[in-house]
Amino acid sequence: MGRGFTKGVKEPAKTPQQLMREQMDELMGKTRDVPLSERDARPPSFADPEVDKFYLCGCSPYELLKGTKSESLPQMERDGFLQQRSEALRTAWEELPQEEKDKYGYERQLLDFLQALVDEQDRRIAKTKERYDRENEALPAIPPETVAQINALKEEIRALQAQSEALGEQGDVDASMVAFNRANALQMQMQEVERKGTPAHKKQFVDDISGLVYASTDNEARLDDLRSGKQYKGWKLMRDKLAELRQKNPPAAGGAGSSSGKGRVEEDRRHDDRRVSDRRYDDRRYDDRRGDERRHD
Repeated sequence: MGRGFTKGVKEPAKTPQQLMREQMDELMGKTRDVPLSERDARPPSFADPEVDKFYLCGCSPYELLKGTKSESLPQMERDGFLQQRSEALRTAWEELPQEEKDKYGYERQLLDFLQALVDEQDRRIAKTKERYDRENEALPAIPPETVAQINALKEEIRALQAQSEALGEQGDVDASMVAFNRANALQMQMQEVERKGTPAHKKQFVDDISGLVYASTDNEARLDDLRSGKQYKGWKLMRDKLAELRQKNPPAAGGAGSSSGKGRVEEDRRHDDRRVSDRRYDDRRYDDRRGDERRHD
């Protein structure tokens, strides 16, 4: 997780075999093919590459956004969803003094990752808003047959108004009022035809926090459902955490500068190297087994 986070950069497409293997990793664990006697029995450390560092810091986008539309953001890597999230390890992390946490730099990594995700989401929200704003401003089209009916009524109204004016000039007040009232009645009829013939104009809006779309016709219960959903809650927590970390401004790894801190991080890195080496060994054994199976088929 120590990498930089770029905007809108997608990884190359993975092969069906890679995707299937990742799904098996998620369902059965990454060491499913390793005999129990050969598995690493050592408890994971904070710096273990399979540990979700963001979960330790109290806000894992991979946990919060899994199963939502936002899980496909280009910054969200598949491996992140497969990482371990141990309550016991997080409790141990929370018990560390802040000075010790700063030596790892995980909170800075989380800040950078959340900032990249929020920037990407805000860019998408702004783009979606522009589209819906244009659609909301456009008047709905009236069916051609309704337009023809309205035009016919307009012509009849104009004729009656002209007739009423002419009769008034001739002194026939009663006949003038009859034509005038008839024109008014047709005016009201035309407005009713126009109202019924105009399609309902449902406007669409975009939530500033989650990017979810709701309509002007949605009732309060529908809006409550959106706000209680996983995507809204996830983005709300992530934005709140980002604001907290901005205020805190945590340092990068080793920012405290003490030799004991560097020693602790270095020790965890050596531990990581051993686990990565074991994982590569497991991968080779897995590939060898798959190759043997294909040769026997």
